[in-house]
Amino acid sequence: MNEQTIFADMDFWRNGLIKLTESMTEEDLDRIPQGFNNNPRWNIGHALVTTDSLVTGALGESSLVPEGYAELFARGTSPNEWEDKVVPTKDALIEQLSVHNQKLQELVSGKLDQSMAFDMFHLETVEDAIKFATSHESMHSGIAKAQNQMK
Repeated sequence: MNEQTIFADMDFWRNGLIKLTESMTEEDLDRIPQGFNNNPRWNIGHALVTTDSLVTGALGESSLVPEGYAELFARGTSPNEWEDKVVPTKDALIEQLSVHNQKLQELVSGKLDQSMAFDMFHLETVEDAIKFATSHESMHSGIAKAQNQMK
């Protein structure tokens, strides 16, 4: 797959996540529907943090998201643990989602065939990491959308 197609897929799913986030209120973002362990804000932040860690990690680079985001949104975290933590607002999440893909694309441009800097699942190249991250992001976008519909 060529770089333009990979970047177009990244942008398609990220733009959908941005539009979903824009459509919700702060209260919508924080509501944990019955049967879930987290809320839309967590799913949106988790999608951002995971995409960042997979792709920057694949290159052995530093994270491009603000400090503290991983503590809030990494795998195994929960909004139930946020009591004393500063959580990004809706506008802050939208801002991060909006600039992140461009930063990632600049970082990986010309490097899609580079080998991963760490072992994970079946992933071998930076392109593999991006494809996996994009599918993961689309899944969490769908979960956040479903959670928002459960009012």
